[in-house]
Amino acid sequence: MPQYIFLISFLSSTLLLQWWQLPLYPLWIWLILFEAIILGRKHNPILWTSIGLLTALTCVARTTHITSPNTIDWYAQGEKVTIEGTIADEPDRRPLQTKYTIKTKSVTDKFGTKYNGIQGNVLITDQRQWPLFEYRDLVSVSGILEKPEPIETFQYDNYLSRFDIYSVMYRGSISSENTANTQHIKRHLYALKTSFESQINRLYPEPHASFMAGLLTGSRKGIPEGLMQDFTTTGLTHIIAISGYNISIIIVIIHSMLFWMPPKLRYGSAVTCIIIFTIFVGANAAVVRAAIMGILGLTALQVGRKTTALLSVLWTALFMVAWNPKILWYDAGFQLSFLAVIGLIEISPLLEKYMKRVPQTLAIRESLTMTIAAQIAATPFIISMFGTLSLIAPLTNIMVAPALPIAMLLGATGILISYVSMPFGLLISYGGWLTLEWIIAIAKIGAHIPGASLNMHIPAIILCGYYIILITTIRRGRSSSSLESTELPVSAQVSSLGV
Repeated sequence: MPQYIFLISFLSSTLLLQWWQLPLYPLWIWLILFEAIILGRKHNPILWTSIGLLTALTCVARTTHITSPNTIDWYAQGEKVTIEGTIADEPDRRPLQTKYTIKTKSVTDKFGTKYNGIQGNVLITDQRQWPLFEYRDLVSVSGILEKPEPIETFQYDNYLSRFDIYSVMYRGSISSENTANTQHIKRHLYALKTSFESQINRLYPEPHASFMAGLLTGSRKGIPEGLMQDFTTTGLTHIIAISGYNISIIIVIIHSMLFWMPPKLRYGSAVTCIIIFTIFVGANAAVVRAAIMGILGLTALQVGRKTTALLSVLWTALFMVAWNPKILWYDAGFQLSFLAVIGLIEISPLLEKYMKRVPQTLAIRESLTMTIAAQIAATPFIISMFGTLSLIAPLTNIMVAPALPIAMLLGATGILISYVSMPFGLLISYGGWLTLEWIIAIAKIGAHIPGASLNMHIPAIILCGYYIILITTIRRGRSSSSLESTELPVSAQVSSLGV
């Protein structure tokens, strides 16, 4: 119980502190909390609640951004400057432009005065198609330096702040000062991801190639705008992103296919497959995070800990939020993934008895159960955040769920085999193409049904009421057997750590 009190106190306090971000909180708050900790030693709820709040204040204060003459956003005054720095992340290449995240070292203002030792990141948009620059290249960029602003209802400035970006240059003229250290491992990983995506383009036509890249690497670059709108209308956008949900499906597939192996060998094989998959898709932060959580979930399943799942996902969320609180405030992907994972843990076991007639081949039953559980947990929040209710989403997700693991399995297998034998890779990829064609057809047909989606807004009080009712229903549903005495189904255990 103390763990739950501490974790919930920390996460809820951090969530509320988004409206009160300070680099240094008033002294009286710290004094009150320290006194509460001392006096609450005999009262565990007070003690652990106070420690959770104290930890939240410390993490938010540590990560609150301060603009100063030493930070690049100090010079974001809408005037032309020249920046020198290194490319700090994987270049985001798109059909008509490339976006680079530059870690600055110096800035030269419009008067020609150069300031060294400047810190901070700048998002540069390069409208040219050539030359292309790579991760860790030392570059010089000239252009109008601005601070990002909200775009209609989208809080673009908050979105970028989670990447520690507080200034942008929309039309930067970029030139190379020096090539990067080609031995850097992340540079090789990004090159491997590029090779992986190129192999997808060799095996699949469009839009199937871009769709498969979205499933396996999280890239949405080449997906046509019309198809993306169809996915949005039918509530299927979530599948085109590498996340804990996708990784969880891969894990469930592996477990289902290796049922004939001894448990320890199956565990080792599954972990190896996840690691290989992670490396081949470029090992970016989101994939690595999801893969680590998936491996931890497998470990929990292997050692047979029945109460590990929920605590593990809460502790994982704590470490992620403590490192960067902004993901809890501004990262819709993290928020929805967290809700979906909680749904997988708490709701999936309650749905198992209704899914007994669904075949278990290739984890169809598990993936369908996971999809419905995630939808129950996350749909109201999606409506609240985006103002759109897809009336057809439950049906489309149910129709797509069995095909999704098959598409991912055949896609990944075909691509890996194509490196050895292109004909065999093409043969396997044809099956992947058929499953993608099914999913695309469902999206297109569903999007053209009259009234498929509605624009609506859910007030915060109704949203809170929904989750209170959901929590109450879950508690009643498992009242006969608590988590301490009931083992989670494989889908819930394995998926539980896929934030």
